[in-house]
Parts: sequence; structure tokens; C-alpha cells
Amino acid sequence: MKHGFFASTLINVATVGIGGMVMLLAAGAPFLTAPADQTAAAMPPRSENLGAPLMWANMCGAGAPGDVQFTFAATGDTFPHETIQAVAEAQGYDTLFEQVRPFLQAADEAYTNFDGAMLAGSPYTGYPVFNYNPELAAALSRAGIRVVSTANNHILDRGPEGLDATLEVLQSAGILHHGAVPTSASNQPRPTYLPLTLSRDGVSITIGFLSFTWGTNGIPDPYAQVNPLWQSNEYGQQGAIRQSVLDAIAQARRETDLVVVAAHWGYEYQFAPDPSQVEGAAQMAAAGADIILGAQSHTLQPVDVLDTGGRKTLVIYSLANFIADQAAFQATSFSDTSVIFYVGIIRQADGQVRVSGYRYLPTMMTDHTRPIPIPLQGFDDLHDHVRLMMRDFDGLFQVNPDPAALDEYLDVCPTLTFAGAPHHHIGGDFAQHVMTLGSGTTPHPLTEAIAVFGHPIGPVGQERSGDCQRLVPVLYTERQRLELHPEQPWPYRVMGTQIGTEVYRQKYPVNEVQRRLDGNGDEDGDAIANPLFRQFYQTYGGTTVFGYPISGELVETDPQTGQEQTVQYFERARFELVPGQSEQADKPLLDRVRLGLLSHEYAGIEAQCGLVSGPPTDGSGGAASPHSTAAGIFQRLDANGVRGWQNWVLAVGGLVVIAYTAHRARP
Repeated sequence: MKHGFFASTLINVATVGIGGMVMLLAAGAPFLTAPADQTAAAMPPRSENLGAPLMWANMCGAGAPGDVQFTFAATGDTFPHETIQAVAEAQGYDTLFEQVRPFLQAADEAYTNFDGAMLAGSPYTGYPVFNYNPELAAALSRAGIRVVSTANNHILDRGPEGLDATLEVLQSAGILHHGAVPTSASNQPRPTYLPLTLSRDGVSITIGFLSFTWGTNGIPDPYAQVNPLWQSNEYGQQGAIRQSVLDAIAQARRETDLVVVAAHWGYEYQFAPDPSQVEGAAQMAAAGADIILGAQSHTLQPVDVLDTGGRKTLVIYSLANFIADQAAFQATSFSDTSVIFYVGIIRQADGQVRVSGYRYLPTMMTDHTRPIPIPLQGFDDLHDHVRLMMRDFDGLFQVNPDPAALDEYLDVCPTLTFAGAPHHHIGGDFAQHVMTLGSGTTPHPLTEAIAVFGHPIGPVGQERSGDCQRLVPVLYTERQRLELHPEQPWPYRVMGTQIGTEVYRQKYPVNEVQRRLDGNGDEDGDAIANPLFRQFYQTYGGTTVFGYPISGELVETDPQTGQEQTVQYFERARFELVPGQSEQADKPLLDRVRLGLLSHEYAGIEAQCGLVSGPPTDGSGGAASPHSTAAGIFQRLDANGVRGWQNWVLAVGGLVVIAYTAHRARP
């Protein structure tokens, strides 16, 4: 995925109003009000407010070489009412999915909840008991749906005979399923889970897929064909999750790479999950579920990330309706509004498989007939509602509804490429940090990101953190040294090393560097000396990106042009007035102020840490390799084009100390 990932998001942000129903997250810390540590303490692992921004999204990691991405697309209830069936009978069932087909096929796997029966020879009906033409299954398959859940409240709408026929039709259409068994197998041990295999680029992962329902609308299940979720099958009297469900999840956890649970639960037309859903999700996450896909409410319910001893579980409490005609409830319940929910999965180079986050395509029913991507223009209320439920108020993860903008695969984690740096890219959480100017939530144009960070000048590597205590993934851009702290939520996931402070120390030997603070952060303060610097600071990231100012205005000579320029140092940046441009009020701010290319001047983390005694750890207790640390020094110097003899002396000195440390560490 190229930078079109964010380009599409920017189109959405520019054309879709957020409105008064959402809460906005500030892009940076309050303007110069109080000091803050470089690495903030971790926030709670899950939000207690499902209406707040989800600060754990996404979790893409370093975007390191060898990581392989997979995408699992999930939709809500498939239960076409009679109005939809009438159109399909007249125009063909493929017409129902023609507008969303490319968005389903852009994933490695696509899923829906199949809510109803397919019994040929029985009348095709809608509410309250659904029976469909078996051609519906073939059309779903051609649209890209490969797996469905059959544990839901309408699967027995034609009784055991209808359920048996439905399973046979699904199998004939090449659609895998879990959640119910045929009567012929009701007395046999049922499959604990459905194994799914996803393959891309010669790499495969296995998913354990499970499906359970609150009940079957009171329709008897004499052969116990349908998987129950709760201890009780009475609507509204659910109790706790059955132990058999938790045991099945635990078995799938042991035997597969990733566990996906489809839960048909909750109450109709409710925007918030019931406490029983929240508690049930926590139970299933603790048992081993990695992804929980809810349905039943016929309207979207929020997404969340649960934490179980450091293992993250992505849950969406309801995916609403994929295809249904419930327009009568749209005004009050948004029952015609839904999403295609894309879950990202990463297989890391070390073999570990984990959830990386999500994206979503807002959809709506049109003409009581078919789902379509919601157009960008004219549907602000729908976009507002979807973003609220997705907890993504600025549309960072929203997919462009134009199918022409799709790549071959719709990846959840982006990779940014640059014409100015064709041999390097920015991926994973580093990309999210760069394109949101540090907020983790609000997208900005690529031109602004380049102005703030510059191009990447090397691949991600393992180096000491800014506090010199451990190894972390590090990415050098022209203007910043970025550290990944995956244990932190946004906006603390990626932090810039204070290389502005280090370069300032290199140029101006001082005993102590102090932050310049004004108490009110108003226009009369002098912490940021120049009004253009102040405007740039407030517009493009604030304290989160640049840190605090540590100097007043200074005059330096630009080594490239030999011209004098006015500068001010910040903990993570050097602001510079562009000679000949800054005085021209009609020029854009980015033409009048620029940031120094500090990575080319920075002496390196080993010099910053004073070549501390003893090797750093990699965060898991392991020591850094002296060879890899030394190689990192030379690799960075080469990548930066540094040829000054002073820096080579520092590098050679570092090698000597590293070798001595390694020698002393031998048993």
C-alpha cells in the first residue's frame, strides 16, 4: 500500500464534516504549560468510554522487512427481506453485491453472518421467518464471501430440514461455515472450530473460526444443531458465557495462529453494547480470542481493544446489517448504515502472528435493494455516525469509496513511499506517526509530513532508546530520530529522540539545557521567540513532535548556502527562517519556515549516551549484539552521507568501547 492509503483518508476528511456528536483529540500537548517526560507512562489498556477515540488503534509495529500482512474483511447480517429478494429474482442475485464486490475481493478472506434458511421448494420469504433462493449463496461466493457464521436466531426459520439444506447449499457454493451442524451429525462430536488458511507471498497463517448465538427466536432445536453462546437461550435472560464456548476458544488458541469468534448477541437497535456483551467479550478474550465479531443489533456498535495480560483482542460489538431492508428504522437507529470491517493480521519475520488493527468502508442500503459504499458528498450524518462507532473521528482508517483507488490488497497497515527517497520507505506505526504529525489520529497531507519529518534515510533498525536503557526499533528521517514503543497507546507509541537538544549541545557547549516555558502559552509569552516559529509549532505538531524550546533566537550560517539565518532550537527540532522568504507575508508558512536536517548533524545515540557501561537490553532481557551495534553506527553514518573526521573518530571510539565491553562480558 502506497501513500494512497492516507491520500484517500484526506479526501474523506476534507469533504465529510465531523459535526457536534464527536469528541476531538488534540494534536499535541497543551501549549507550553508544564514539563513532561520524553516517554509518558502507559494509559489504561482499554477505554472505559466507548465514545472516546480508540488510542490503541492501530498496532502495526515497526513495518520491518519480513513482516507479511493479511486482511480479514467482516460484514454484518445477511438477511435480505422480500423487497430485496424480488429485485434479485428479476435482475439476478449478483446485482445485490455489484457495488461492494471489489471491496470484498481486496481482502484475503471475507465473512458474513448468514441469517436465514435456503430450502428449495419452500416459499421464499422475508420477515419474520426468512427463506431464500439457494442462488443467494452462489452470488455471495462470487462476490468474495468465503466463510459465514450459521449460529444466529434465524438459522432455524425452516426448522432442522431447512438448516440441513442451508448447510448443503453453502458447501456446494464453496462457502465454509461454522455455528451449526446437520442433523446427521448431531449425535457426533461437533467441530470445535473451523480451520481457515490464509496465504500471501508464500507465507501462510491458520485461523480458528468459531460461531455462537444467543438463541433461535424460540424455535425449537430438537437435535441441538446450533451452537449456543450463553447459559440461557432466552432473549434478555442470557447469563454468562457457557464453559463449552470458552473451552472451544482455548482449544483453537492452542492449535491455530489466530482465533476469530463470531458472536450473535445483544439487543436490537441499541448503539451501546449491553454489559453482558462487554463481560462476555472479556471472558472470550481471556480464553484466547484475538478477534470478536458481533452481530444481532441491526445497527453498529463500537469497536474496542481489550488487554489480557498484554495480549490484545480486537472486538466490534456489532457489525449491523450487511444486506437487509430495515429502512423504517434508519432515522432513529441507522439500520441501513453499516461497514465492511477490515481486520489486519501480521505474521512477523520471527513467526509471531498478531492482530494489527482495522480499517472500515462505510456502507448503506440504497433503493431498498443493495449495499453500496457511502459517497463522500451529501451524507455527513452517516459518516459522523460510522466514525463515532469506529472511534475514528477524523477518518484516519476510513477507506476511500472509489474502487479505482483500491490496490490489489487492501492492507490495514500502510507503507509510505517517496519519490525523493526511492530506496527507503516508512511502514507500520512509524507511517501512522508521520502522516498524523504525531497525534496518531488526525491525518495530514504528505507534503506537511515531509516538511516536518523529511524523507527516510535508512531502514528501521534496533538501537538504544533515548534514555539509553534498552533497544527499540528506530527510524531515521532527515529531521528526526523516531523510536517505537509498542507497549504505549497513541500519541506515545512513536516518540522522537531529543536530537535537537543533542545538536544544540554539540554547537553550544553548556552545562545544562533548560526548557523555556511561558506560564500561559499566550501571544505575550516569549518561550517561542518568533511569531512564525510559534505558528509553525502550533500548526504542525506542538510539544508531541517538537518538544519544548531550549534556546532563544540565534543567528547561524547555513552550511549549504553560506547565508545567515535565524534559528531556534527545540528538544526535537531546529526551526529556521528561510532567507529571502520569511519576510514575504504572501508566502505559505511552509515556504517561510523550515526545519533543520538534524539527523545529518546528530553525533549518534552512542555519543548521546556517553557509551554507557554495559550493553542495553532489547526489552526482553536480551543484550544487544556488539557487532550489530557497531554495524549500526557505520550504516547510519553512510546513510546520512557523513564524512567529517570528527564523526568517524566518534564511531571508532565507540567500536573500541564496545569491543572492550564485550571482552569484559565474556565468562
